[in-house]
Amino acid sequence: MTEYQKQFFDRLDRLNNGERAALRREAGIMLQEADGTALTAFYRCLPASVDKWQEEKWFAVACLRCLWDAGNQEGTPLEQVISALMKSDDLSDSTAHRVEILLDTKWDADGYMLTKLSRLVKLIRQKSDRRHIDFSGLLDDLIYWNSDSQTVQRKWARAVFSEDTIIEDKE
Repeated sequence: MTEYQKQFFDRLDRLNNGERAALRREAGIMLQEADGTALTAFYRCLPASVDKWQEEKWFAVACLRCLWDAGNQEGTPLEQVISALMKSDDLSDSTAHRVEILLDTKWDADGYMLTKLSRLVKLIRQKSDRRHIDFSGLLDDLIYWNSDSQTVQRKWARAVFSEDTIIEDKE
């Protein structure tokens, strides 16, 4: 987690309940369609050094982060949470198809990819509110999502669809 991200998430956690609720209501909505309360709360938290082209992704992560209670910034990468829930049968088989569609989708101004992502995150929140997502890692993934090398998509596919399970040695 970069210092800017830490500062951002600390500020998010310090928002009052109304401001967090405004951001939570905008989960899955693009920045340009957000209401005034959410915009105000978001820009109060956003570090000044964030490039304008990244603001959409920071806003998306802020809204998704507010689905969880403030305080716990430690978490598991989203792709690993999906994998664990799928392997424990807490998520249906259609979740694999949802992930496949997400992997094939580019982040665009139309918000299609964000809609798919937010539905998946909300499903995870509903199925397991004890699991905290690494939102800093998710932010990094979204920033590099449209990379030509598809490193993020390959990382997610490997984590979610690999049949191998790492077994820790308990000696």
